[in-house]
Parts: sequence; structure tokens; C-alpha cells
Amino acid sequence: MQLMKRYGVLNKQAGLGMTEILVALLVLAIGVLGYAGLQLSALKKSEDANNRSEATLIAQDALERIQANDGSLATYTSATWPTSTIVPGADAPPADCVGAAKSCSGADMASWDIKQLAWSAGNQLPNGMVDIRDCNGSSMVCVIVSWGEQKPEDCLTSDGVSTAEDSNCVVMEVSR
Repeated sequence: MQLMKRYGVLNKQAGLGMTEILVALLVLAIGVLGYAGLQLSALKKSEDANNRSEATLIAQDALERIQANDGSLATYTSATWPTSTIVPGADAPPADCVGAAKSCSGADMASWDIKQLAWSAGNQLPNGMVDIRDCNGSSMVCVIVSWGEQKPEDCLTSDGVSTAEDSNCVVMEVSR
């Protein structure tokens, strides 16, 4: 009784109301959805980084093959590279020029390298493709590795290398 006199009327609320509980659940749900969105974004960026890393390794492999077969640079740049992706899981091209008893010309070795690089790109990248060509009329050679829906020819523009944010390609320019 004395409390009623001191404060007027007693507060009759004894716990949380349904409205407060629903607001708390709404705030929690928004937080969980935000976290899930961040996880999805992180997974996509991680996959993109992995694809770029694989493409860089394939391009480096191509450069090393060209250096090992130095006299056949024109064969690599003028060759008809596969214009469609290699079916993933297919057997690697047979090693026609490998072994001490076999003798192959530089052009034969370049032909096998082209098949091997196309096979590597198709098996290590989604819709992966590779091409080696002269870079837009300069004295540079471009090793182009693309994946996804992008084709190697889409990686080069009239101004040079495509720098679009959604570009799915790695281009290595090498001076001859």
C-alpha cells in the first residue's frame, strides 16, 4: 500500500509482451539473412580467386612450353586453337613426342602442347579455354586463358586487355 501512495499506481506488467518478442525475432532474422548473404558472397569470391589462380598457372605453363620450344613460336601464335571447351574428364592427349626413342619436330611438339594446354584448361576451369596470339598488332605475344561464358577473343579489346569487372580471363603479355 505504501508503494501505491508513493508512486501513484503500481505497474502491472510482469514480463515481455508479444510485440517485443516479435520485434526481437525480426531483428534476429535480418541479422541471420545478412550473415548468410556475406557467406554466399565470400564463397563466390573464393571460387573466382581459385579460377584466376588456376588460369595463371595454365598461362605460365604455356609460356614455359613456348620457351622450351623456342624455334616454333610462330606455330603457337598462328595455330588454330580449339574454339570449344574440352569435355571435362576426358583422357589427356597421347604423348606422341615424349620419350628418348621418339624424334619430333618443333611444330609437332607445338601441336601436342596446344592439345595439352586446351585439355588442362578444360579440366581445371569451368568451360576453360586457352589461346596464344599476337597482342593487337604489337610486338607482344598474349597468352589468354578464359573460363565461364567468356571466350579468349573477348579478353582483348581494341585498346588492349579487357579490364571489365566481370571479366573471366587471365592475359599474360610477353615480349618476344
